[in-house]
Amino acid sequence: MTLTLRINARNDLHLPSDLLKCLNMGEEKIVKVEARGNTLVLVPVDLEPRYSQEALEGLDRLHEDEKKKGWKKLKSKKDIDSLLNP
Repeated sequence: MTLTLRINARNDLHLPSDLLKCLNMGEEKIVKVEARGNTLVLVPVDLEPRYSQEALEGLDRLHEDEKKKGWKKLKSKKDIDSLLNP
């Protein structure tokens, strides 16, 4: 979908509801804006917690066990997922 939009006097940019529906976005959604040359990229930001408090506490226990065996550096969310779901 390609649209031509106008920035108003207050520097606001209105995104049409059809576009937002197409992107599964709506009111109160937070987006990250990246400037790439003369292009703006809007990226939705998910503020929902990825893990429950119970899962995080379990991760802490697993991490303590791993530290006793020898330090294992967690490099990515895949490392965390592998500890939570062996």
